[in-house]
Amino acid sequence: MKQVIGYIECDFMNIKYGMLYMIVIFGIVSMAFSMKNGTGAVAYMLFCGMVLAGTAFNVTKQTVSFAALVPGSVWQKVAGRYLGGVLCIMLCAAVGIVSAGAVRLTGRANGGLEIPVLLCLLGVTFFFLALQNVLLYLLTPFLGIQAAGLVRMLPGFILFFAVMNAGNLEIITGILEREGFSARIILIALGTGIASLIISGILSGLIIRNRDNE
Repeated sequence: MKQVIGYIECDFMNIKYGMLYMIVIFGIVSMAFSMKNGTGAVAYMLFCGMVLAGTAFNVTKQTVSFAALVPGSVWQKVAGRYLGGVLCIMLCAAVGIVSAGAVRLTGRANGGLEIPVLLCLLGVTFFFLALQNVLLYLLTPFLGIQAAGLVRMLPGFILFFAVMNAGNLEIITGILEREGFSARIILIALGTGIASLIISGILSGLIIRNRDNE
């Protein structure tokens, strides 16, 4: 586990300046979204987390840039990359919640934070993170800067525009408010997201091992 934490720290060192810049900028914009819908503001920050997680991948011949420099197994490196992405998501979600809460205290917010909806969105975000990571592990060594940037941004944009649709948020909220539905849907969403990360992590490790054996 200590080795995995080391890989997380290495990724965060590589993206720390961009991470701080993006969190500040996205956090300010999320406050504007909070005036319309607090849940939408957190969804916007989840999009930010997706982008940040993708920036840990470099467009080089090596999918993991520090692989040749730091000792450890493929699985430890993949676990570090995935856990680092999850931490980016959680950090950005926390910033979104704080932004929405701050705007709500001013009395300018039109919509509150729906915790069940947020938990479902977190599960969906984990699913998109899993999809994004396995695509980046698979394609990054063969992509140019522009194409790699598109792969990094596309899953996050799909998530963002799907969630920011007011009608979609109302549908999700309506389903969760039905008696007995909330807990089951939340468990399904979170369970699917976590399972997707595990399966994607296994696939990513196999991709690296097969590439190294070629």
